Amino acid sequence: MKKIFISLIIIFLIDFVSSNLYFKKKDFWNYDGFVDHYWRISSKIYHHDLLPNINVIEPWGRTFKKKLITNSLGFRDFTNRIISKKSNKKRVLLIGDSAIEGAGYDFEFTIGGLLQNYLSEKYEVLNSAVGSYSPSIYYAKVNYLIQKGYKFDQAIVFLDPSDVIDELFIDHDENKNIIVSPINNKDKFVSLFLDNSLIFRNLIIFTDNVENLKNFFKLKYKASKKFKKSFFKTTPEDVMFYRMTHVDRSAWTFDNTLFKNYKDGLAESEKYLNKLINILKENNIEITFVLYPHPSQIVYEDLYHQPYWINWAETKNIDYITLYPDFSGENKRKIVLDTFIFGDLHWNKKGTQIVFNSIINKIDF
Repeated sequence: MKKIFISLIIIFLIDFVSSNLYFKKKDFWNYDGFVDHYWRISSKIYHHDLLPNINVIEPWGRTFKKKLITNSLGFRDFTNRIISKKSNKKRVLLIGDSAIEGAGYDFEFTIGGLLQNYLSEKYEVLNSAVGSYSPSIYYAKVNYLIQKGYKFDQAIVFLDPSDVIDELFIDHDENKNIIVSPINNKDKFVSLFLDNSLIFRNLIIFTDNVENLKNFFKLKYKASKKFKKSFFKTTPEDVMFYRMTHVDRSAWTFDNTLFKNYKDGLAESEKYLNKLINILKENNIEITFVLYPHPSQIVYEDLYHQPYWINWAETKNIDYITLYPDFSGENKRKIVLDTFIFGDLHWNKKGTQIVFNSIINKIDF
C-alpha cells in the first residue's frame, strides 16, 4: 500500500512539473470546455449579466467561437464604448435572452448588430439581452436602467418558449427581489488540477466525450422510434433534427404531458411582463412585442405559447408581431435545418437575416 501511495505521488509530481514546463505551451492544452467564463457574472439586482467593457473570444457549443465585446453597460456591442444616459439620436432598447444576445456569432451577425448597422443614421440600438434571461429579469433590468436615468424611446421585447421555463428557476424573496446565487465559473479545487495536470485534464475530456456519446445514442434511439427507422439507419441528421424539435424547453407547447409541468411559468411570466409594460408606458417608451418560434413550433402546432401571448397582447392593446409565418412552409424539416444552428434552438446567419428583414418591414422606425 505504501509503495502504491509513493508511486502515485511520483506520478503526480512528474505530471505537475511536465505540465507546467512543457505541455501548457502546446496547442492541445487549450480545451474550450475548460475556459473560465469570468465575464458572465452575478447581478444582485437582475440575477446575472455580462461584464462591462470586455473583449474576449467565447467558446460556444462544440464548434463555435464568438468575439464578445461589451460596452459600459455590459451590452454586446461593436466596441468598448461609453453609453451616456441620453442620446442625440432616438434610442431603441432590445430586450430578450440568448437568441437576441446572439448565440454563437460575432455581433455583426446577430439581430442586435444588424439592427444597429441598419438604423445607425437615426437610431442608437442598445442590446440588453443575455442568455437565460426571463420576464422577471427583463423587468428588473429595465427598471434598474430607467431608475439610473437612462432614456429610451422605443423597446422591442422578444419572447420565445424557453422564457416560460427559465422563469420557473428564478426565486424571489419576501420583498419580491430576485434571489441571486454567485456564479462560480470554476471550482477552486478543480481549477488547481485543471491548470496543473495533463492527466486530470485528459480524464475530464474523456468523461465528457463518453457522456456526449451516451446522450447521442439515447437520442438516436428516440429518433429511430419517432421516424420509424432502424436504429442503424437513423442518420446523424435525424438525431439532431429530433433533438431540435423535442427538447423540453420548447416541446411543452405541443406536448400536454410536458405542459402541465410548466404552465405556472406562463402565469409568472405574464405577471412580470405586465410590470415591464407598465414601466415602459410610464416612461413614454414605445413598445413592440415580438413572438418567435423554436424548431418545435415550426414542425408542430403550438397549442400554448403563441395563442397565449397574442391574446395577452391584444387584451393589453400592445403592438406585436409574430415571426411564426416567416418560418412557415411545406418542407418544415428543411426550414429548420436551413435556418437554425445544427442541433440547436438558436438561429444561424440565415435565420437571423430572416428575423431582421421581418422586423425592419413590420416595425415603424
